[in-house]
Amino acid sequence: MRKLLIALCVIAVFVEISGLVLSGSNDEPNAAMVSLLNPPERKIQAPKTNGYFLLLGFSAAPSADPVRAGLDMWLEAELEPGHRLFNYSKPSRSELRLPPEFLQELDLRLGHNPLLQLHREQASLRESISHYPIFMKRYKRWLAMPFEDLGYGHLGSPRFAEIFVAHRLYIATGFSRSTSVGLSRVQRDLSKWRAVMAEAKTLQTKVMAAAMVNDDSAIVSDFLRRPRVDGHTLRRVHYMLRPLTPGERSLQWPIRNEFVVGMNRPDDSRPPSAPALKAESERDAAWLARATGLHPHAFSKVEQHLSSTLFGIHFQNQRTLNLYALYYETLINAAEASPGPLPRLREVAQMSPRTLMDTVLNPIHDEPAWDLFVGRMLETDARLRVIALQAALRKPARGQSAIARIAQAGSAYFDPFTGLPLNWNAAQRKIYSVGPDGLDDGGDDTFDIAAPVILPKSKGLSFRAKGSGHTKTRDPWQVERIL
Repeated sequence: MRKLLIALCVIAVFVEISGLVLSGSNDEPNAAMVSLLNPPERKIQAPKTNGYFLLLGFSAAPSADPVRAGLDMWLEAELEPGHRLFNYSKPSRSELRLPPEFLQELDLRLGHNPLLQLHREQASLRESISHYPIFMKRYKRWLAMPFEDLGYGHLGSPRFAEIFVAHRLYIATGFSRSTSVGLSRVQRDLSKWRAVMAEAKTLQTKVMAAAMVNDDSAIVSDFLRRPRVDGHTLRRVHYMLRPLTPGERSLQWPIRNEFVVGMNRPDDSRPPSAPALKAESERDAAWLARATGLHPHAFSKVEQHLSSTLFGIHFQNQRTLNLYALYYETLINAAEASPGPLPRLREVAQMSPRTLMDTVLNPIHDEPAWDLFVGRMLETDARLRVIALQAALRKPARGQSAIARIAQAGSAYFDPFTGLPLNWNAAQRKIYSVGPDGLDDGGDDTFDIAAPVILPKSKGLSFRAKGSGHTKTRDPWQVERIL
């Protein structure tokens, strides 16, 4: 009798749980979920003209067409979007891959003397990479192609290590020819990666584009430390370093992509090669995090599995999915209105109409750490604003103080972390943003985003050598360091 009662209780609980699961699955998707599931509109109809596929196939064999290689990988993943990673395991797709030990030794972030660092890197890269001319050829080809991020809805991402090295080579060889060629290449490169920032639908592509923009802007800032820069170049620099547009700064699509991928992300491994591909993808993500100064697991900290498991069976409870959709919609709105605190998943969950059994069967997963990436976009924007004013302050002052000129630049050049004019350290002649910690550290490069400024000494802006009919220039690799 006792066993019968226990069996009846177990059956009753099972029926109750099943009913709750079914009732949750019968719920209708809320407005937030319907909106989030709308895919981005396709813009480029001819795949072979899309630079995204060249990025995917960048490290393909010298004899292969990198666009074709990238397209093939993407088409394979399209068979099960959200379940398959891009397969780089075929030899023809990774023949030009740089060895891990080489990438480990490469100084990924530009220091205080970017032009000098580039010069040293160029010599090292030429000696270490026998196929660097192929990198250069492919990178130049990519710069001339339109770009649309077709990684949306996919688990994978392009491998950016070789692309990053090609970018450095492209800029360095430009300055090795002349200052004019170097600046022209920086301008072209910066314009391209800003376009990628605006177009990016996936987080890793967005972060890599921001890193390239930071790289280029650091080179320009170093150039502005020269004692002599002509007026035309100052105007040119000020224009190319305009603040980020809302579209360039926005994380809307990368956040939406994580929601869509989270609904499909498998807990099991398929196809059979998936574990190896996943491990490789995680290594690539860790490299990108290191290259951009993020936490090694920054990208995994925003991943979520939006399906639940009951007796070994995966299912998606609509009521819980609606909760996640509401959270992601709230998150996007808050990120667009940054700076400010982002909403927390558990706070949104507390306001949702979920039952106790829903909470037991569909527990809320870990909080995704989107703060890191919102802060990174603001850092990129702040750096552009600081360096743009670094160039503007070199122009004739006409009796105005540096502080007045900074304020008069307008709200487009305010510190994005405070909403106030950028700060000025008169003693060190530095313009700076307080940075992500929000604290004024006087322009300390460790905490603030700063740039030194060479103020004009006279009303006229003339850098011509006395008695000469042309402007003096210096070789970019022998430039005097202004510390």
